[in-house]
Amino acid sequence: SAITALASRTDTPTLIYVTHHTEEILPLFSHILLLRRGQVVQAGERESVMNADILSAFFENRVAVENHDNRIYLRPHS
Repeated sequence: SAITALASRTDTPTLIYVTHHTEEILPLFSHILLLRRGQVVQAGERESVMNADILSAFFENRVAVENHDNRIYLRPHS
């Protein structure tokens, strides 16, 4: 709630949020940057980056993407 409150202020600078868990990416973040071994793998708007094809390539394993309450959850693709 603190990050959401900060982001809603008009005087807030650009926020950079670092996580290893996709479900922690709050809906207020419009852009995603995927880094692997210090290299940019993918960058862009949330909707274009957070899909099964890109995330499967990124994690080097097939994943299924599920959206619950505007949060992105991954599970192994069966």
